[in-house]
Amino acid sequence: MKNHLTEKELIEYQFKLASEARAEEIAEHLKDCARCREGLEGLKRKFAALDLLRDETKVSEDLISQVIAQAEKPTQAKIVSFRKPAWITAVAAVLLLGLLLLVPHLTRQEVQTREVAQDLARPAEDFGKKDTMEKFALDLAEEKPAVVAAAKVAEKLVPDKPPFAPASAIELVVLPRREKVQITIYNSADLTLVRERRNLTLKKGWNWLQFMWANTLIDPTSLSLEPLARTDKIDIQQLVFPARLCELGRWLIRSQITGQVPFEITYFTSGLSWRAFYMGTLSADERKMELAGYVRLTNKSGEDYEKAQTRLIVGKVHILDQIAQLAKRTYPYNRPGEMWDFAEKYAEFEEEWEYYADEIRDRVTSDLKLLRPKEIRKEGLSEYFLYTIEGTETIPDKWGKRLLSFEAEDIEVKSLYKYDEQRWGNQAIRFVAFANDEEHNLGETPIPNGTVKIYSYYSAKQRFAAKYEQADERGHLSYVGGTNIKYIPVDEEVELNLGPARLVSVEPILMNFETDNFLYDRNKDIAGWDEIRTWKIEVTNTRTLPVEIEITRGFDTAYWTLQLDGRDVSYKKHDATHARFKLEIEPRTKRKFNYTVTTYHGLRQEALTE
Repeated sequence: MKNHLTEKELIEYQFKLASEARAEEIAEHLKDCARCREGLEGLKRKFAALDLLRDETKVSEDLISQVIAQAEKPTQAKIVSFRKPAWITAVAAVLLLGLLLLVPHLTRQEVQTREVAQDLARPAEDFGKKDTMEKFALDLAEEKPAVVAAAKVAEKLVPDKPPFAPASAIELVVLPRREKVQITIYNSADLTLVRERRNLTLKKGWNWLQFMWANTLIDPTSLSLEPLARTDKIDIQQLVFPARLCELGRWLIRSQITGQVPFEITYFTSGLSWRAFYMGTLSADERKMELAGYVRLTNKSGEDYEKAQTRLIVGKVHILDQIAQLAKRTYPYNRPGEMWDFAEKYAEFEEEWEYYADEIRDRVTSDLKLLRPKEIRKEGLSEYFLYTIEGTETIPDKWGKRLLSFEAEDIEVKSLYKYDEQRWGNQAIRFVAFANDEEHNLGETPIPNGTVKIYSYYSAKQRFAAKYEQADERGHLSYVGGTNIKYIPVDEEVELNLGPARLVSVEPILMNFETDNFLYDRNKDIAGWDEIRTWKIEVTNTRTLPVEIEITRGFDTAYWTLQLDGRDVSYKKHDATHARFKLEIEPRTKRKFNYTVTTYHGLRQEALTE
């Protein structure tokens, strides 16, 4: 025999499955071949546990009777066919060995065990050509009911004692691709809740699932794993962080079933952010506006999120520890050997923000566990507001992406110009005002803080696809101005500051100044007086549209009176030290009006209060 023996030939030789002539050939070969002898010794060590078949273990008669009675109940046998009868007894022997190791107290009955061992030792030639494992299984079920009953019990048993942490990846459950993923971004705290759905393939017994967060900003202290089906058969025992293996955790799962089960993994991460911006287009008469809201997502978390449902939280979150700092730690706890108690820290976090409404606290607490999918696109959460972006989006790491948030048409607006020298110098400022309510075709949701840019049409006759981009006169669209806006609640009015007006100007001119009504103290010093100033205000409108303008004037004292000289001009006391004038100016015209203000100083202030 020139070639080395195969593992199959060594098994047949060891378990006396080969014919006598073949066994003699193999024995002769083993005398001269060290490699095959070494292989045989390895097989002997592997099947050394078969010696348990020779043990004599005492079992109580009562226990034997119970097992036999259970086995005699009518059941449908599970039949498995094999094409190679030579392997039948070897496979059966190994199965019986596993059975004896799991439930020795049920299967080591002296007489029946020896009978089964004799059956397993039958040479392959004793099976006829038509004999299969089916006949062997039926014979075993009829003749040795105690063994079959023990086997059925063993199928249902899972050892209570958990195994040691696996030493290699071979023993781990493979983490498959995400089936679904949802991200909820709490923008103000650099905090994002991630919910992943994955289908894990478990074996019956103990399973180790490995999760790695290397090169990401995932907070390992927030990791959670829950089965979404067969929850009565699956128990998540613990999450461990093996020593000397940074950025890696392993879940220990005890399963009473075999097969694929959907699971949900949740955790907090950092590095995902969003900002809102808006594009508005005024109609030709500037009485209506189209408004489109967008959200730009930026992903610097170190992780790609494919086909993710994206939700945005509008509002401010207070938290004791920044997630980004936690994620950058070498170990997911304060120091090796001391676990960071996330639940305790979150309880402290709850105490820090007791001034928030109860429903908000309950909402964020539920987010930490399992966020349920929302049937509505947007919903209010008191100080918070939740935006759910329709559909799914793929957000790769190191990328940014623009998503449409809302569109509204025919929003009634008011174009307004303001002049306040103390606030903006000698320039008139242009504003567009509207309300976030149903009357203005808005009001479904608050408008998050962001950047807004406003454009206007030269003519309402032509509108084209690039209406939200800057264009020249040929495109009939021009840039008006932009500004940053703060959070706009529902039913609240807003004025957008579009910057200095180019075609509207205001020029105050001091026409006269005098003092009067002096009062003196005992030392003949001036103790009170009046100052009288006469101003001329010139307003120029070079636009092709009429404009409305507010002009605010300050007097540096709360003691003043004003006399107005001008038609179609009105004023009111804006505050203690300011008056505000309002007037409308026709296209390409100039208007003038005068006013005289008297301010009272020193003892003369009493004259105004009398």
